[in-house]
Amino acid sequence: MAELMPEFEQQFATVTADITSKICVISSREGAERQILIQDVDKLTEEAKELLERMELEARDAEAGQREKLRTRIQSYQVELKRLEGEFSRMRMIGSEASMRSELLDGGLQAGLSTGEEQRQSLLDNTETMERTTAHLTQSHKVALETEHIGAQILNDLHSQRQTISTARTRLREADSDLDQSSRVLNTMLRRVLQNRFVLWATVLAVVVVILIAIYISATRG
Repeated sequence: MAELMPEFEQQFATVTADITSKICVISSREGAERQILIQDVDKLTEEAKELLERMELEARDAEAGQREKLRTRIQSYQVELKRLEGEFSRMRMIGSEASMRSELLDGGLQAGLSTGEEQRQSLLDNTETMERTTAHLTQSHKVALETEHIGAQILNDLHSQRQTISTARTRLREADSDLDQSSRVLNTMLRRVLQNRFVLWATVLAVVVVILIAIYISATRG
């Protein structure tokens, strides 16, 4: 089950990496080139969402032991995509502000801000964005691994408890069998005791009868 999950995860990693690389350069682009980048990121974002939906379908069809681990990984991917969407919106806004500054420069309102300074600032912004993106990806991967490890430990504990319960049930059945056998032995012994007691009383009664008969015969003859 969930045979397509690794393929979807690989595609998602490729798409999000492409989104990250395009986000990093949006703020430094203008005009038609910037619009093309924005459209590309929008399309890639939709593609990433479709991949997440396919992953969720795969997780639903997975075995119970794998389902929770897959869902945890999917949740970390969803968080990462949402973060990229927020970063994309922020960079679009930065790009818009840069365009406005450029227009003001053309009008002579901010003659003190040079093109070289804008490029350096844009490069710094892009570098910071790339560093934050890398840090978030590393953290998300770390959380996914830790969660998967915890899930594996829980499954191992459940398996051990299930074996313990199974062993206890087996011993209980054996104890019940021993009790049944002991009960049968006790019943047999009780029957034999009653039989022996009956034989004893019958013998005593017979002896008494014989003695009484002997006394009667002796008395009659006398």
